[in-house]
Amino acid sequence: MLVQAVIWMLLALIFYTWAVFSGRRQGLHLKHLIIFGIGLVCDFFGTHQMNLFAAAYGKAPAWHNVSGIASLSGMAFHFLLALIASLTRRAEAVNLVFHRVSMTIYSCWLVAFCSGAVSGMMRMKS
Repeated sequence: MLVQAVIWMLLALIFYTWAVFSGRRQGLHLKHLIIFGIGLVCDFFGTHQMNLFAAAYGKAPAWHNVSGIASLSGMAFHFLLALIASLTRRAEAVNLVFHRVSMTIYSCWLVAFCSGAVSGMMRMKS
């Protein structure tokens, strides 16, 4: 169960990073939205697996739960923002603001990702 969760979270990291930085460099396009969506789905499954693991073996620290839920919510909001920009064909008009928001949400997501890794390693050590 833990291995599956780690794999899902690593896939989320790969796809989300790819979408954010590729979209920032090239502008927001449909391929970035698809890659972003894959990252969001991987993050959802990874978070779900981590919750199952936590329920079976003990809860994660409250600060990580809050940061994780906030990050997953931010990522979903970020995806919806990209989807709306793409569907309204105003992607180029929102690129500047979108990428500023994008880096903020991505940074928060990385904090949650890293805090989960650190928290998990600390729990495995003891």
